[in-house]
Amino acid sequence: MLNRVSLVGRITRDLELKNSVNNKPFVAFTLAVNNNFNDQASFISCFAWNKTAENMARYLKKGSLIALDGRLQTRSDNVNGQMTTIMQVVAETVSFLDSRGTGTAANMGTPAPNPNDFNNMTSFNQTESQDNNNNDSISFDGDDAILWD
Repeated sequence: MLNRVSLVGRITRDLELKNSVNNKPFVAFTLAVNNNFNDQASFISCFAWNKTAENMARYLKKGSLIALDGRLQTRSDNVNGQMTTIMQVVAETVSFLDSRGTGTAANMGTPAPNPNDFNNMTSFNQTESQDNNNNDSISFDGDDAILWD
């Protein structure tokens, strides 16, 4: 079965690198994706793990434009005493689309990424044993995920 998601959008808040109970680094973020048919945006709940998460937290800020390739994942959660299904995108590849000197991060006084830090690449693959079906416990305080009743 095919489970692929490709999105281009802007990060809605500064990223905070966290560690799961198994000490795996991750970032949880929301991506604002413009709808082509109207002036509204969709807000998509996303996660990135391991080196992808570390690089995102290091170089991206609120408003950064990225392209994301990944997969859709669901999880169940108890919200106000009712079980709900939450849909999220797990980012496997993230490409930075802001030009140096014109991107939001540059305008906020953040130093431009040094190309030597990531071997002249602005795309990060998460290929480490694809442990993305993590059973790690993660705190979802302030979770912006999509809730389905």
